[in-house]
Amino acid sequence: MSTVGLFRGPAMRSVAVALSSRGGSSIHQPAHRLCAPAQSLVRWYARGEHERLFIQEFGLLCKELPKPFSASALVPTKDSFTRIKAYAKERMLDVFSIVTLKYYLAGWKKKPFAADAEELYNTMNEAFAQGSIKQLELVCMPNMAGSLKNDIKARKVNFSWRKESTLSPPKIVQIRCGRISGNYTIGQVVVRIDQEQTVTPISKNARGPSMNRNTKTTHVREYVVLQRSVTQPEEPWYIYGKIPVPSWDQPGN
Repeated sequence: MSTVGLFRGPAMRSVAVALSSRGGSSIHQPAHRLCAPAQSLVRWYARGEHERLFIQEFGLLCKELPKPFSASALVPTKDSFTRIKAYAKERMLDVFSIVTLKYYLAGWKKKPFAADAEELYNTMNEAFAQGSIKQLELVCMPNMAGSLKNDIKARKVNFSWRKESTLSPPKIVQIRCGRISGNYTIGQVVVRIDQEQTVTPISKNARGPSMNRNTKTTHVREYVVLQRSVTQPEEPWYIYGKIPVPSWDQPGN
């Protein structure tokens, strides 16, 4: 069982820090973490010239990621029974949440959603690299966008970001739905992203990334949390944050 924490920002932020500092840091070790908000955060965001959406954050709906059953020992011990019980509970909550999503969102399917989630993740990384705060506010929840905005203002080096390849297809690892009030229900979906990414620092006098020889290509695996109100059909999915990759799913394991 893995207790879930939340942090904000793309993993490549750590790469940027490593490229601009005296020491290196792992791409899977974010510069800082933020706990999920204890109470709801409410903001208005503009989408287009006229439409405005009401965005609320209520914290993570999940607290633990149980170890996959296929990766658990089946030796009849007290610990194995505990894992099986946790896995069964997890599957029941997932089924309930899938039924809820399909009830409110006609045509919702796991595989196409995971692919769309990876594209949204790529958009966030590209926007962060380009310093596009407006684009980040369109794809991220308020806390996430605010954290990335602060990082953009504080960084001392510009850089480009590129996805080199998808090493394994994006996969939904957890789905949660929660009723906040009588007619307001939110959904959160955790998607596993597994990519090879390239980050290139750009010096102020360079004309483009190709002029810098410090390009870093890294295997990046992330668990990205997406959220939306499922009872408000006009609201899209946003990137809420990320949770640490569980110990059993670290690259190289």
